[in-house]
Amino acid sequence: MSEQNEEQTWKLVESEPRKRETPNLAKALCQFQKVYANAVRDAAGNFGSYVSLAEAEQAVSPATEHGLAHTFITESSTNTKDEPVIWMVCRLMHESGEFIDSRLPIITENQRGQNIYHKMGSAITYARRYLLLAAYGLGQADDEADAWSQKAAETDNTGKAKKVKPTKSVAFSGQKVTETLAPEGKTKLSQDEFNQLRAELNSRPDKAEIMKNFKKTYFPSKDKLLATDIEFKEHESYIRKFMI
Repeated sequence: MSEQNEEQTWKLVESEPRKRETPNLAKALCQFQKVYANAVRDAAGNFGSYVSLAEAEQAVSPATEHGLAHTFITESSTNTKDEPVIWMVCRLMHESGEFIDSRLPIITENQRGQNIYHKMGSAITYARRYLLLAAYGLGQADDEADAWSQKAAETDNTGKAKKVKPTKSVAFSGQKVTETLAPEGKTKLSQDEFNQLRAELNSRPDKAEIMKNFKKTYFPSKDKLLATDIEFKEHESYIRKFMI
């Protein structure tokens, strides 16, 4: 090969984009996913329950223990018709400096009855939720009952205990305390007490074992344990003795 051809070949190789290697990020993400698999659908909309942005952020918060963090970036460009296009970018980063990007366009055309900034804000929130769950590889547990009973949802990634305020929008099965009266000698849990217990329980890696013992003690004949089966103060006391 001539000296000129060698120089041309070298320039060609150098001009090609280099593949980004992220071994530290991949290892950290693997360690995170060994423990965490799902976020809980904590809100409800026109098309069913879904994971809110606040819950998604809470679900991925334990990843910081593995050196992982994220940020969102907005980018702008134009399409073939020279019309402006906004992109939402989720950057998943490792403390070593490695990172990967994932992006979605912000679409507002089909949102009616709002001004442009409200439309944009809704679209950005929507994009952030999906980008965040996708970046960390998290699924969505159908509801509290599933999060407490299915092996696939044994960790719902709340990460740390938090007090969930009941809202009218959260009305799917398993979230609310039953309205039946307590038998004589028993005291019902309030909604706030139930929410707090749920949050603390969901943050524990031994949740499945705790619920197994609870089912064996109180509902041995039931095939499937529901979140609403936890309704009395004595239930809370029993569960909390495993959480000390």
